[in-house]
Amino acid sequence: MNIAKETKNMIISALLLTIAVLIQILGKNIPQVNQFFVGPTVNGILLLTVYFAGLKWAALIGFLTPVLAFFAGVLATPMAPFIPFIALGNFIYSATFALLKEKKLGDILGILLGSSLKFLFLYFSATKLIHVLALGIPEPVKAKLAIAMGVPQLITALVGGFVAMALFKMLKSRIKTL
Repeated sequence: MNIAKETKNMIISALLLTIAVLIQILGKNIPQVNQFFVGPTVNGILLLTVYFAGLKWAALIGFLTPVLAFFAGVLATPMAPFIPFIALGNFIYSATFALLKEKKLGDILGILLGSSLKFLFLYFSATKLIHVLALGIPEPVKAKLAIAMGVPQLITALVGGFVAMALFKMLKSRIKTL
């Protein structure tokens, strides 16, 4: 194991996680910053982490963002049982992208397929799986959850993915050590 590389990956990941959490807190406290800003930012950070540090670090960020959002009061308490689904959706998104990004047109295909799979998983989980598992989420919250985990998830994943791809290409040409 290359300790210097792992240390660099950890530092990059910590910085990106910090940005994600700050954006989530801003989204909670500033009404004009909503899901269509926070979502693409968090999704973009997941893919930037894949690009710069690898899938294991992106998976960690994908798990920590909903957990930290809950502890920071960004994610409502009744939605706590849905945290594992959000984390798994983040992993599906990141892993799909990581598997495809090195192939011809792979980053584009990874964003398209990863966004679609994340959306399908989260929507299915919010509309069907939570009923089967009887997670104790109140009915009004289930209705809001079904909307939030629907098409907005697809849009925010796509936007975040393409912004991350553009940022990576710009940064890669400027930072020679990556």
